[in-house]
Amino acid sequence: MSGTFPTSPAFQSLNIQSIQPTLISRTISGRRQARQIGGQLWKMTATFPPMTRAQFAPIYAFIVAQRGRYESFSLVPPVVANPQGSAGGTPLVNGASQTGRSLVTDGWTNSTLIFKAGDFLKLTGNDKVYMITADVTSSGTGTATISIEPALVASPANDEVIIHESIPFTVAFASGVQEFETGASGVYEFEIDVEEVL
Repeated sequence: MSGTFPTSPAFQSLNIQSIQPTLISRTISGRRQARQIGGQLWKMTATFPPMTRAQFAPIYAFIVAQRGRYESFSLVPPVVANPQGSAGGTPLVNGASQTGRSLVTDGWTNSTLIFKAGDFLKLTGNDKVYMITADVTSSGTGTATISIEPALVASPANDEVIIHESIPFTVAFASGVQEFETGASGVYEFEIDVEEVL
């Protein structure tokens, strides 16, 4: 991995896509059959506000240092990288060998709405970012079972740390060509496309 994408200037807009490859077929009678053929991944398109050369140059230098699509790097997207709930405490995975679309956890602040549907989380043991699919309130003892999508890509270890704020997505550029636009005014216009890598 090759560093963290610069956070200033902040994106003007951010488009996030969830990619879940699926094969669909229909029988003559109209019955639908669906099968997932690969894992889920996040893609993002970020647009910057008009920038001066002094603002743009460090961003483009970081981009060129990625050698096209070769390197991966961390990107903490503004706005969505923090939960809507009041996630507090020292959250950990509660029990090893978990699989599927739920995660048993502990260490949260007691009896608190910690996540709302649409929030993200990440585990320290791998680079995958998961979306929470239902509101989550911790119990009186700080435990919580969290519904996530996609299914866990790997079984977490017991007491693995849960990242729930300033979540870093591990990404790479979606194209080997990165171009910018400028003119006599000296203003730079720029957009990036990245995709999650594991």
